[in-house]
Amino acid sequence: MPSSPDPTQRLAAAADQLRQAHPDIVDVEVVVTDFNGVSRGKLLPIDALDKLAKGGAKMPVSTLALDIFGLDLEGAGIAIEIGDPDGALVPAAQTLSPMAWTFGDARPSAQVLASLTEIDGQTQAAIAPRAVLQQIEARAAQNGLTPVAAVEIEFYLIDAERDARGRPQPPCPPGGGDRLHNNQIYDMTVLRAFQPIMAEITDAARLAGAPADALICEFGPGQFEMNLHHTQGVVAAADHAVLLRRAIRGVARKHGYDVTFMAKPYGDQSGSGMHIHLSLLDSSGANIFSGPDDQPNQAMRNALGGLKDSMGDTTLAYAPHANSYRRFMPGSYAPLCAAWGIDNRGTALRCPGTQGAGARIEHRVSGADANPYLVLAAVLGGALEGIENETPCGDPIVGEAVADAGALNAPPLPNTWDAAVDAWAGSEFVGRIFGSEFQRLFAAQKRQEQQTLLARVSDAEYDAYLRSV
Repeated sequence: MPSSPDPTQRLAAAADQLRQAHPDIVDVEVVVTDFNGVSRGKLLPIDALDKLAKGGAKMPVSTLALDIFGLDLEGAGIAIEIGDPDGALVPAAQTLSPMAWTFGDARPSAQVLASLTEIDGQTQAAIAPRAVLQQIEARAAQNGLTPVAAVEIEFYLIDAERDARGRPQPPCPPGGGDRLHNNQIYDMTVLRAFQPIMAEITDAARLAGAPADALICEFGPGQFEMNLHHTQGVVAAADHAVLLRRAIRGVARKHGYDVTFMAKPYGDQSGSGMHIHLSLLDSSGANIFSGPDDQPNQAMRNALGGLKDSMGDTTLAYAPHANSYRRFMPGSYAPLCAAWGIDNRGTALRCPGTQGAGARIEHRVSGADANPYLVLAAVLGGALEGIENETPCGDPIVGEAVADAGALNAPPLPNTWDAAVDAWAGSEFVGRIFGSEFQRLFAAQKRQEQQTLLARVSDAEYDAYLRSV
């Protein structure tokens, strides 16, 4: 049986296919996703792909842990304290793809997602989000399980210009018309108005290898949801989410708009979530969550139990920013406690199907501002531990699971950023799933961001207090 090609050969083959299909491409963006889900990397000439495949392109490993303001973690011991050493950029050849929104530019470009290695150029950095997820996927494989996942992402299309106070503005339709301002859930008029842009996003995502599927209008003005097809492998599913987000942003900006994945860009409108659908296949390809009736079987119940038990500890992965916690409000379809239900969108864990290939768990906690690699690591890790430990899940909730539902076996989630950071930092589960070094650095990053924001006085505070107290 012939051996599979090495990474250099895989990238060379992918590069040849890219050049044949798109001979005008001159540049390639080499993209690493940092802790916060921000795309960082290098822009290389297309002819430098051979150098990239051989580990010749480098970046400081500390880049992965830059805070949301782009600053090194002070005192964390990974940057200038140790000389800020480089790691090698290792591309995932299967993600080499055109950036369709650059077609027609002076320099049409491609992109490739990459991981960072340690300084020896052999082992992936233990703090790389993509590598963390790969380790959890490998643990599933050791148990004879293949995860199947799909990601749904909500986002707001916004005006390229902010208002006079620096706030985002909903968009005006292409070709003119009044600025959107009403709720628009499933509104076909709005959907049709923006359909050419959304169709271009879908095409760009598919050309990049991300299997974009359904598109709907969500509640808020300019808010949309795009879904991805179910994919074998959580690393591939996370890659698809990253590629879709890049396509959304790239196409929107090409058309003079902007886009935000903030969890709550408007205080009086609905937040944006990122929902994960997960099932597990055994070695024969059978869905282990599939049961004989409309109730979860034992494997699904144990996975639900593991997800419930770990949800409080991993809330920081699902809600990593100060703004994230504005999304969690009663009646908002954003969960407030660790509860599950049968086809119930009022719970954190929804079971939309329990039979056949469609038997799956929908995890509804994450905001659109979360890092897909970290979210999927927490979700898959929780499900695996639940199955391994045969964790009970309790009874399902009917209706909206509210914050005081502890009596219903639905413990409340951390409702502040501080509480979520503390729960993360002190969690044995997080240490097992993410590794102690990533656990430490992610908490340190969030605490540094908290201190930065505490030093910035908001306009709301000036409005309330400047002349009244």
